[in-house]
Amino acid sequence: FDKCSKFVNLVIDHYDGGYQAGEYFKELGHKKALCISDNYIYMDKERIDGFRKAFYPGEAVIWQIPNTKKERVQFYKEKFLEISMLGITGVFAVSDYYALDFMQFLQGKGVRIPQDLQIIGMDDSMASRESTPALTTIHQDADLRAKTAIECIKAMRDGKNCDSEIVLPVKLIKRESTKEL
Repeated sequence: FDKCSKFVNLVIDHYDGGYQAGEYFKELGHKKALCISDNYIYMDKERIDGFRKAFYPGEAVIWQIPNTKKERVQFYKEKFLEISMLGITGVFAVSDYYALDFMQFLQGKGVRIPQDLQIIGMDDSMASRESTPALTTIHQDADLRAKTAIECIKAMRDGKNCDSEIVLPVKLIKRESTKEL
């Protein structure tokens, strides 16, 4: 939305989330990484752009994956050999859902996470903590987001000003799906 006193655009820092994932892969010693997303618009675009900026120039491969599970699995089967052929050692998925989905596919093919390939997701969903191995992810603070939204609603109700655009921070949560090379 254009800036308007009746609307608040409350988002997380998607770009920084992608950037933190790319920086972490560099710290771990990765030279080539894959980024997966089902589109290249809005928040996914910001996450991908942040990842590309942080990672080595030209060393981030981007796959636009299908939305449906059946088509996605077929896509993964067709592209599977590219991972080793391109020397990819890390995968950043723009959501935990896609990270866990891809991790499940890879494990079904005998790929060991993190020994053979490392994965980072984004959102810090409950499933990321319960997966095997637990997923390294970019955390967004849902409680802070809710609290901030309520504060803005109350301020607008009371005729007070509230910023029309609020960007909340994110942070990397290191878990077992990544390790130093």
